[in-house]
Amino acid sequence: MRLTSFLFAGAAAAAVITPSESLGFTAPAPGEIKIINVTAIGSGCPAGHAYINVDATGTIFDVAFDEYIVSAGPGSSVSDSRKNCRISINLQFPSGYQFSVIETRFTGYASLSEGQTGTCRAGYTFSGDSTQEVVFQKNLLAPYEDNYNMIAGVGVESFSRCGGTAAILNVNSEIRITPISTPNRGTMTVRNPYKVLLEWRRC
Repeated sequence: MRLTSFLFAGAAAAAVITPSESLGFTAPAPGEIKIINVTAIGSGCPAGHAYINVDATGTIFDVAFDEYIVSAGPGSSVSDSRKNCRISINLQFPSGYQFSVIETRFTGYASLSEGQTGTCRAGYTFSGDSTQEVVFQKNLLAPYEDNYNMIAGVGVESFSRCGGTAAILNVNSEIRITPISTPNRGTMTVRNPYKVLLEWRRC
């Protein structure tokens, strides 16, 4: 098995295409995997608040967010209590390979008042094949004031289609606090590392 790591962060994010060898499975060489482009859209990463840069090699990118924060309680609205961001990564690789998300690590900080629940959610789809979405979710129950960490998905596989040399992986993330109306204020953020592990295999 070979794993490729993508790192995303609420304040800053980075991705490096560096497969590592394990258990004898075959994957493309690092130089054969290239990021064509990366886009971000959503209330947690609106235009002008998601900063994307792809390096000259086309294998490393970073994204910085400055509005991926939610709040609930006095003065908060529905739009304050839930935000999302979809990062789409257009990958190019040699013919005869496909890849799957096998693990996700989602971290941040939450300060939740009595009666509130904080939720972080991460879903992964391939463009043109949204029926195979893989979703991971974690709920935080108040009172809660600490970092949070969601590690899930080992053994859950949904592979990109065979027969091509490119695929767009959509990373759909969301944080929210419920209910909106509570006597005290609650907040929740996304922080690094937001990490995704990919497994490659031959078709």
